[in-house]
Amino acid sequence: MKIKAAIFDWDGTITDSNSIKTEAFIEIFKDSHHNTAEYIRSYQQSNGGISRFEKYRHYIRHFFHHEVSEADLKTFAQRYSKLCKEKLLQAPFIPGAVETLQKLKQNNIPAFIVTGSPAEEIRELAAARNLLQLITNIYGSPQTKNILLNKLLQEHKLQATETVFFGDSITDYNAAQINNIPFIGICLNKNFSPFPQKTTVLNHIHIDFDKKN
Repeated sequence: MKIKAAIFDWDGTITDSNSIKTEAFIEIFKDSHHNTAEYIRSYQQSNGGISRFEKYRHYIRHFFHHEVSEADLKTFAQRYSKLCKEKLLQAPFIPGAVETLQKLKQNNIPAFIVTGSPAEEIRELAAARNLLQLITNIYGSPQTKNILLNKLLQEHKLQATETVFFGDSITDYNAAQINNIPFIGICLNKNFSPFPQKTTVLNHIHIDFDKKN
């Protein structure tokens, strides 16, 4: 059976942008603790695909041992977006990402984005980078990816086995597993793959449009 839809994470899957977001967190917490950068880099690497707000809550608990107020969350969101916005517009594409989106469009196969970022933010980035016309819909936080994937399948009346999900984090892998969606891991350096051993892992985006599922 040929695939009827392709699903992609954004950061680390469409654009090579994870480091931009990590450095933004480091900037925000740089005066908070002596080992801030080391801890944040390690946590970000192990917890890709999670909402920035959940990560921020975690860092506040870890560094300051209290919960986040709504006012603090709002301030964080504004500062984080400001730190990231221009750099995200310049982030290099993952090899094959744009070409694959274009080929999906040519073959009338819908492409979806399921991201840990707010959907509207990714929509703006996609529009600015001339990709929005290649994407059928974008699903984002605050809902988790496993919920978003289920919602996508239901809204577009798709069977899980008729789709494929490309992602770069164990969060993406787990969300695909929960929904029984075939998964392909994206890892620019496959020697540092976070995925279980038998997972298909690529260092670029590629779909064999004639392959049977």
